[in-house]
Amino acid sequence: MKRFFTLALALVLAFSLAPVCYAEYDLSGLSFDELVALKDQINRAIWDSDQWQEVEVPQGVWEVGPDIPAGKWTILPKPYAATSIRIGNETKDGGTNVNMKISQTIKDKDFQLYNAESDITSWTVELEDGQYLKVDSGPAIFTPYAGKPSLGFKK
Repeated sequence: MKRFFTLALALVLAFSLAPVCYAEYDLSGLSFDELVALKDQINRAIWDSDQWQEVEVPQGVWEVGPDIPAGKWTILPKPYAATSIRIGNETKDGGTNVNMKISQTIKDKDFQLYNAESDITSWTVELEDGQYLKVDSGPAIFTPYAGKPSLGFKK
């Protein structure tokens, strides 16, 4: 009898909790400030999840695919530093440089030579298999792209 009661209780709990895991949320009753606070909580939960990656890529030439996974990445410099990124479809100079297609210098806002009017603090880029990437002037921090920041405009 004890086994039956335990099994019945386990089944009741499992089925009563299942809808909570897959429920859709009605956000229409929340104010703007409450929605922004919820968005911030969701971003923090994403960053704290086991699937979130933050990888420091040292200076050098790296191939997208074998070295860095293809996909959309946000690239940052280390704190108080700057880094330069070059992306191209082939290497040159014996593999120590990249035939540049696009490039960007990224500076931390606390970097000594940071200029708020002309410098950027992060760069989001789509990397494709077979491309080459050169990290120069210091390591780069790669994080998965988490979406555009909301500017707050109404649609």
